[in-house]
Order: sequence, then C-alpha cells, then structure tokens
Amino acid sequence: MSVFFYWSGQEFDFGNYLAVASAARHASGMDVVVVVDERPVDNVHFDRAGRLPGVTVEPLDTRSLLPPELRLLYGRMRFVAHRSDLVRLALLAEHGGIYLDTDTLTCTDLGRTPEVLLLEEGKIVHLGCLALPAGHPVLTSTLAALEEMPEADLDVYQSIIYRWTRVVREHSPPVEFGDLKSYFPVHWNDWEVVFTERLPSDTIRVLHHFGYHSRKYTRVMDEEWVRRNDCLFSDLARPLLRDLGGL
Repeated sequence: MSVFFYWSGQEFDFGNYLAVASAARHASGMDVVVVVDERPVDNVHFDRAGRLPGVTVEPLDTRSLLPPELRLLYGRMRFVAHRSDLVRLALLAEHGGIYLDTDTLTCTDLGRTPEVLLLEEGKIVHLGCLALPAGHPVLTSTLAALEEMPEADLDVYQSIIYRWTRVVREHSPPVEFGDLKSYFPVHWNDWEVVFTERLPSDTIRVLHHFGYHSRKYTRVMDEEWVRRNDCLFSDLARPLLRDLGGL
C-alpha cells in the first residue's frame, strides 16, 4: 500500500515539505509517492522532500492513469484543486491506499489507518485525507460521474467535492465515517488558531491545516519559526524536525 500526494506548481513551501516528511516518518514501510504535474524548479523544499528516505517523486502520466474522457477533462480543468481531486480519485481507484493533501502534518503511525477512511463535516465528505482499497465503488462511481461533468461545473470551485459527497452519502450499504477530529481538529473557519494557540494534540493522527489559508504562515516558515512560535502546529512539528536534525 502507498501514501499518495499530488503537486502542481512552483510554490512548494516549508509546510508542504513537512507534509511529505511527516508522512514518510510515519509510513510504517509504505511507499510515499508524490505525483507531480508541474514540477517546482530550483525549489529547496521540494528538492529536500524528494531526497527523503521512502519518498518517490513521479511525474503524472495521464495516459496510463486516466481513460480518454477523463484525460480530456483534466486538460480542460481551470482549478488546480479540481485536477488534484481527479488525480487522487484515480490513483486510489487504481492502486488503493492513502491520500493526503500537502497541507497536512502526520503525527501517528499511518499503518494503523483503516482500509476505509472517510471523513464528513457538514455539507461535505472531505477529500483532503482519505483511504480506500482499489476499485472501491465510491471511487469508480465518482469517476464515472465526472466523465459527464458539464462545462459550467468547471467554473465552480466546489463542484467535484459536492459530487463526491453525494456519491459517498448515497452509497449502499452506507459507509462508516471516521473520527473527524483526529484529522481535522479545527474547523476551516478557525484555521488560524493552529498557528497562534496551543491546543490539545493527544488525539490528532493527521493535522489538516487548510493550506489555501495557512500559506500565510507556511510560505514564510522555517525551522526557526517552529522553534520560536508556541502553537499547535509547532508542538506537532518539533518532534519531526528533531528526528530530521533540524532542531
């Protein structure tokens, strides 16, 4: 089984590096695979991530991963988030395993992740942290639905996650959802407390910190920032950095 990430773009920052490094630290022998569309150039954080033991960086090959209809859809997508959603669904449908966003921080053994891990919150079933076996019906059904994605939905940022949510919630038999607070301990509206307050961390397995917003911190962050700033993020990152020799 593998742990997958997807990346596309030049702004791979220290927080993204910690996402990959923390997954590798807790992978329990699983391969950590970073699938890359647009590879960062002259980016020290990305280069460091690629040199981590157990981490493989692979170029995205849409010809082998996606059928023709979804290859065409991928090329028409306007949002990187849509492309990421499509790729993660296809990777898990083909290989099974775990998918993590690059705005996560893994804190415990990923080998203890259940074969099926789905997390719901309010109107959505999250796509930022999930585990499923290859060929699971919610994956294949969502991919089939995306083959008929109307052009207008390409302009709606949440269109894929809403479609995914509907497929998961309509699945029979009903899926069993995991413990949301172990992976998304803070609601996205309160994301900034991750970087400004010390919060209980004993039950957190993977911290998702909503990178769309948290890049405010992670794009200027380094080991010294983690050392000097007492907050939930630093409390969880410090053991990792000590292992890596950065503190």
